[in-house]
Amino acid sequence: MQVPEEIVHAAGLIPVVIWRGNEAVTWGHSHIPPYYCGIVRSFIDDAVRGKLGFMDGMIFHVRQCLLIMDIPLIIERHVKPEYMKLLYLPPVYPGEATRDFLISDLELFKKSLEEYTGNTITDDMLKSSIAVYNENRSLLERLYEIRRKKPQILTSAEVMKIVWAGMLMQKEDHNELLKELLPLMEAMTIEPTTKIKVIPIGCLCQIPPFDVLNMIEDLGMVIPDDDLYVGSRYFANKVNMNDNPIEALAERHLKKTPVCPTKGVWDVLWADDVEEMVKLNNASGVISIHVKFCPPHACYYPDFKSRMIEKGIPEILVQVEHEMLSMEGIKTRLQSFTESLGGE
Repeated sequence: MQVPEEIVHAAGLIPVVIWRGNEAVTWGHSHIPPYYCGIVRSFIDDAVRGKLGFMDGMIFHVRQCLLIMDIPLIIERHVKPEYMKLLYLPPVYPGEATRDFLISDLELFKKSLEEYTGNTITDDMLKSSIAVYNENRSLLERLYEIRRKKPQILTSAEVMKIVWAGMLMQKEDHNELLKELLPLMEAMTIEPTTKIKVIPIGCLCQIPPFDVLNMIEDLGMVIPDDDLYVGSRYFANKVNMNDNPIEALAERHLKKTPVCPTKGVWDVLWADDVEEMVKLNNASGVISIHVKFCPPHACYYPDFKSRMIEKGIPEILVQVEHEMLSMEGIKTRLQSFTESLGGE
């Protein structure tokens, strides 16, 4: 989350987002407590078991949450990648000090990549990379616009996989694939749906379990939009280019919407963002997907829930975990939620 991939891309490297594995955590529990979130436990487990040795370098945004702050120390001792950088990307507090610190952090990041690769990252190179990423954001925005008009054109899991793929491959290749896909989606004729529309939100730094997304749709609901990291959050806010690309990247980070609990924003409400998304899609309710042991989401949720009640928007919380997931329990809750919205 929030790491400016454009700087890595401009250095001639391929930025990828490393995800949790599919296996149960074993060795990792000897390095971190079991009450850390699944993505941290799984990442550490893969790292100490030597499964991430193919990575040339690793970059960590250590101020993202309390749990991530432990990762670099373990990686430095047990993995020792050729390149390793810690970013502190400050919370979005008012004042020039925040902006100045952020720009300084990004400049140091650029310099460290130049030292590692031996390549000078010019402003033109950065602008070129920003253009590639902005094009990707525009293409994904178009995909979501088509999905809103024809929400059953793709399953929610398929949409997540499209966004996810862009985090794991060269953006230029992802752009070309999207350019092939979008005309096909636009040309498809689909009857308007009468199914209940719901908006999933949450999973602030990882992909939601596909089983949960599939279950939502299997129960007669349809997902026209989302407020998920591996979803609309990833490509929100194109970079507004100016003469200084580092400052332009900093300005994107300082955007307060979509509201992110990890940015320390208090004067803009997450519930207001979601309310607008509900209205835009004529949705009937919201499904919050909370990753177990995620402190930022857990801290924001009580206020979010109370405001959903005030606004009269039906909402339900579903908690997910890396290893043990009670699908029957989740199914029962979602079935009840569907019935409360008027579904069968």
